[in-house]
Amino acid sequence: MSQGIDVAAVREQFPVTGRWAWLNTATYGPPPRPVVAAQTAFLQSSAEGRVPEGVGDWWEGAQGVRERVGRLIGAGADDIAFLKSTGEGIGLVALGLDWRPGDEVVSYDHEFPSGVYPWLAVGGRGVKVRFVRDRGRCRFDVGDVEALLTPRTRVVSLSLVNFVHGFRAPIEELARLCRERGIWLVVDAVQAAGALRIDVGRLGAHLVSAHGYKSLCAGYGISLCYVSPELRKALEVPAPGWKSMEDVTDVSSQLDYRLEYATGARRYESGVPNLAGMYGLGASAELFWNLGVEEVEERVLQLADQVATRLEARGYRILSSRAEGERSGIVSVDRDGWDLPRINTELRGRNVACAIRRGAYGCRCTASTTQPTSSG
Repeated sequence: MSQGIDVAAVREQFPVTGRWAWLNTATYGPPPRPVVAAQTAFLQSSAEGRVPEGVGDWWEGAQGVRERVGRLIGAGADDIAFLKSTGEGIGLVALGLDWRPGDEVVSYDHEFPSGVYPWLAVGGRGVKVRFVRDRGRCRFDVGDVEALLTPRTRVVSLSLVNFVHGFRAPIEELARLCRERGIWLVVDAVQAAGALRIDVGRLGAHLVSAHGYKSLCAGYGISLCYVSPELRKALEVPAPGWKSMEDVTDVSSQLDYRLEYATGARRYESGVPNLAGMYGLGASAELFWNLGVEEVEERVLQLADQVATRLEARGYRILSSRAEGERSGIVSVDRDGWDLPRINTELRGRNVACAIRRGAYGCRCTASTTQPTSSG
């Protein structure tokens, strides 16, 4: 067990732990007290007309949150855009690249739909999506991806942690491969951010997108999107707005209509973001940073391993990879003949929250006990 986290103190920050054994941040991460306080403070000040003079919340406040979020994932403040969802971040690349007929995107056939639909949407421009096939493994390796790469591959788009079976993809190795071949690497990190350490420099991806409402426990409608400087040079701004411009704080020049985009990632913010959500995200980033990103990851993986070990001892099949470097906070299990809705109802009756993942999954990932909070 990690010695760096005062578990009892952290639990006090998460009201959900007063009632629930919450094993379901892979679906929704209940906000801790600092996140609620940050959002409430902003809304209360707005309701009372206590609006900062000048650029205030939407500029100075946003810059402060950008710095905290960037620090959490090893990025500079200029590399962070505040968007609405993980899919919107992925969509920046789908909408902003100069596609040519015959271009290809490589993804995985168990990706969350938000990581697939943006690429299918540009199919009318002659773009083809090629899928790594799971084939019942609940994982894939670098060779599976490499086998699909061709001279026409423009993008590889994958989740850092898979939403069904929890496989942590070998993004670092894939990044080296993509960079050698001049391919953009786009990463959905929504199931990792807040639970696992993310260092965008170490990952090597060109874009990393993560909505705040899962393991970041920051609520809905606000997401972080890291856009590397090199990708920003190649990517058009798909939805320009007044806040996308370099001189956005110069009110006197607003009617000059100079289309001069900001050099930083905020160029992809067409307007003022969800400010209450943004402050909540900043509070979440501060909380996890102070806890220690490595300590949080260590505890999450320890808890997940305990869950897997105990379930396996009771006859359940663990579908999630147990290999070092491939584990995450998501533990997906299966068992012949079980009644998932009944079991889920019984668990909730005992104040245990988990998730059912059902569908035609080749790896039979039919249920998950997913992502304990760091308070465990």
